[in-house]
Amino acid sequence: MNSKNLGVLGLVALVALGGGIWLASERSASSLDGAKSLYPGLKQTLNDATAVRIHTAGDKLAVEIARKDDAWGVTERHGYPADEAKLRKLLLGIANATVREEKTANPKNYPSLGVEDVSADDASGLRIEVAGVEPAVNLIVGKQGPGLDSQYVRKVGEEQSWLIDTSVERSSTPEDWLRKSIVDVTADRIQSATIETKGAKPYTAAKESRADADFAVEPLPKGKELSSSGAANSLATALAGLTLSDVRLASEFEDKPEARATYRTFDGLVVEFDGWSIEDDRFVVARARFDEALAERFKVASEQSEHADDSEAEKEADGAASTPTTSEDNAATTPNVAEEAARLNAALEGWAFEIPDYKYDAIFKPLENMLKK
Repeated sequence: MNSKNLGVLGLVALVALGGGIWLASERSASSLDGAKSLYPGLKQTLNDATAVRIHTAGDKLAVEIARKDDAWGVTERHGYPADEAKLRKLLLGIANATVREEKTANPKNYPSLGVEDVSADDASGLRIEVAGVEPAVNLIVGKQGPGLDSQYVRKVGEEQSWLIDTSVERSSTPEDWLRKSIVDVTADRIQSATIETKGAKPYTAAKESRADADFAVEPLPKGKELSSSGAANSLATALAGLTLSDVRLASEFEDKPEARATYRTFDGLVVEFDGWSIEDDRFVVARARFDEALAERFKVASEQSEHADDSEAEKEADGAASTPTTSEDNAATTPNVAEEAARLNAALEGWAFEIPDYKYDAIFKPLENMLKK
């Protein structure tokens, strides 16, 4: 290869190297631009937030989640407690969002990203306002971008739209933002359930001890028997993970309830329900209290059983030393059910909860559904 050819190759290599440096520089600059915070400094003022407002097409205020003292409530549901974990995720998502890409600044192209002004009746995006913070948040949230964690957004009043590196919560109905949990009583705690439904005689399903495998049901209709020994056992799970679909004021339910149920636990928690069926919806009003006598009854029975077990264990250990259990040890492991009932009742008071059909049917299970045909 002659020197002339070597010189040409060297020049090509130099140009290529230079191009590589230029491209690397451009990528670096693009990466830096993409790392810019959508709302610089917002994280430092999030604790000052007083309300979150979500607007839909026609710039309709669909949901307001407002703070009163240290609690957040949904305005459209008379201030019922909001799902604060979900709200926190929304606020932190916006505060932590960084710009991944610069997108269109042409209003004609906004609808393709869902970031057109929500004043339009056919707008597909949402407008989210956060009151009380600096910098002010007034953001149009459009379609999800490529991948799981990206969203197209545009700040109100600015032409430039952006792709950010987080997926922003787009729930836009009041019920979406309600705290869902009503009660959560595990099956092992349930001692009895007394059920009364319209047009049927009341019945009680109960266990005489925690060791019982099945619930005994009485009274049974004359000449009838349970379809199986465990026919009533599903009542034990009726209060496990009970959640709401929506909520209304209890004062709206003036008619006599169609169904009543009282659930008692071995540790003294009592939860009472009144139920209504209104067209395709099911509602309950609930109350909680602590029954000390009930708790004491099963506490005594439990202690007697434990003493018997301890006696057998001591015999089998053939005199081996053991560490005695003190009353302080028992107190440390026993929940304060009186306090639990008070907290629960405070959360339930004044509200009627719309619940799924299957949960309503589980709470007020008709006796006829457990009888042999």
